[in-house]
Amino acid sequence: TASLLRAAPAPESPIKQFRLIAAPSRQSIFGASGPDTDVWSYGSNVPGPELRVRQGDRIQVLVENRLPEETTVHWHGLRVPNAMDGVAHITQKPIGPGETFTYEFDCLDAGTFWYHPHHHSSAQVARGLYGALIVDERNPIAVDRDITWVLSDWRLQKDASIKNDFNNLHDVGHNGRIGNTVTVNGRIPGNFDVRAGERIRLRLINAANARIFGLEFEGHTPQVIALDGHPVEPHAPANNRIVLGPAMRADILLDLRGQPGKRYRVVD
Repeated sequence: TASLLRAAPAPESPIKQFRLIAAPSRQSIFGASGPDTDVWSYGSNVPGPELRVRQGDRIQVLVENRLPEETTVHWHGLRVPNAMDGVAHITQKPIGPGETFTYEFDCLDAGTFWYHPHHHSSAQVARGLYGALIVDERNPIAVDRDITWVLSDWRLQKDASIKNDFNNLHDVGHNGRIGNTVTVNGRIPGNFDVRAGERIRLRLINAANARIFGLEFEGHTPQVIALDGHPVEPHAPANNRIVLGPAMRADILLDLRGQPGKRYRVVD
């Protein structure tokens, strides 16, 4: 007879639990200089809370729907079981108003990902339902700060309300819904303080419906280290410009070598 020797299974890591409440709320897109905007959001803010775990962690997310219509949550770019993919009427029954649904899966890959509805996406995402999901490497690279910028745009009217013309034929027949107001992390971009000599890992996520961003960092040369959640050979981008189509992500290293006390622009 022969026996097979098996290694003892590794102890399971505790499940990382989160709760997302999808509901109408108000967002100060313009800050003190303008009126608030009625939005849909996770956790009363756009973008929703950043969910952060380590590679290999198991995640459990309870989603509560307080919207006036059905919704789901899709985990963009992550390898998940089909039943957890959040595509309405295909991988799951939509979450009805007042209902909850629990998503659970292992975070197999490290990288920059994001979550958003896959039900009436063109309207629900444009109203503000999105957030970042960051899976840290088991041995992350050394940086002074790890920052996430969720880029998006909004089609706003003069009173700062969202124009309710989703899926109009002009947009459908042309290049999609392009907004008239660009935001970083749900606000009109302002100053971002940095320290001379520090190295920043900047995670960029394009949550816009159709806008393509082309970012240039004045006086600096970013190094791309990951695209769409996948590590790449570090390199300077073509024309020193980070180009992101809708739903794309890029991780860049930014060494702050500018003159102390001076301002440098980030130009789209």
